[in-house]
Amino acid sequence: MDWNRTWAKNKLLPKIAGHKAWADNIEKTVFGAIEQGIEYITLWWLSTDNLIKREKSEVDDIIKIINWAKKYLKNIMQNWWKIELIWDINKLPDESQWILNELVKETRNNTKITITLALAYWWQDEIIRWIKKINDLWIDFSHLSREEFRKYLDVAKLPIVDMIVRTWWHKRLSWFLLYDSEYAETYYLDKNWPDFNTDDLKNIIEQYEISQRKFWK
Repeated sequence: MDWNRTWAKNKLLPKIAGHKAWADNIEKTVFGAIEQGIEYITLWWLSTDNLIKREKSEVDDIIKIINWAKKYLKNIMQNWWKIELIWDINKLPDESQWILNELVKETRNNTKITITLALAYWWQDEIIRWIKKINDLWIDFSHLSREEFRKYLDVAKLPIVDMIVRTWWHKRLSWFLLYDSEYAETYYLDKNWPDFNTDDLKNIIEQYEISQRKFWK
């Protein structure tokens, strides 16, 4: 979900306005996804590099928006949305960790759609977490299959990726869900995320439906 700061800059607004618009557009997109029959959607909300390389004041503003997530719980519950997380939990403030974990706990029985938030997420970090889990469990590597490997990744709770959409003109995945995206369709939209709408989503789904997915054949 890119180009939020550019969106704000083009409108002569502060950066925080772009991030607020970015968060507001999530709800619209989820409703659009449900209309299209989508059962799982993963939103890369914040990368590890964002936390490290951006100005502290901007990161603080993003954290404030994340902490507002609890305010949407009533609406989330009414619409039966389930929240999941893939993230490096220790990289966010304690308050944010508690709020997000509560969202997961409160929505665990919802079934309408599963919304996974990728927060403080980076594929390389996910591999490091995988190694630590394997080491702690004393897994026998000699019998490690691809299926067994995936069971210890953050994404183990999710289905394999069908399509990755990026609202940015750069044609790259930037370390997003790399293990599961081998046969994923990709769609790059030269558009700011706050301007992304349900018509865009519908067009993307139509493109996916006419694609010839040959996998390994």
